Amino acid sequence: MKESRDFAAVRARGISQSGRYFVLALLRDEALSDFQFGLVTGKKLGGAVVRNRLRRQMREIIREHRSRIQPGYWLVTIARWRAPQADFDELKQDWKRLAKRAGLLLPQAPVSA
Repeated sequence: MKESRDFAAVRARGISQSGRYFVLALLRDEALSDFQFGLVTGKKLGGAVVRNRLRRQMREIIREHRSRIQPGYWLVTIARWRAPQADFDELKQDWKRLAKRAGLLLPQAPVSA
């Protein structure tokens, strides 16, 4: 997602879940064969170095869960003011909890030994 109107549409017509470090907004779109995502890191979070680090961490979290994210969704992850103080594991747990609560993640396949 790159256009501001796409972000605005997800926020206006979609659902959102708030967590300690993120706000996750989702909009169902049957026309999508995969999912599309956007990241928001406002200037209140800190300087460019802080915001870029957060975006890299957010992309990594989404990449790790890519196989479990349901197709056909627009999703926007917004970093909250507490996010720069959190470590990567705390960010990952918060995003995963929000995604589960929103019904975004597919069930995990059982691991066979």
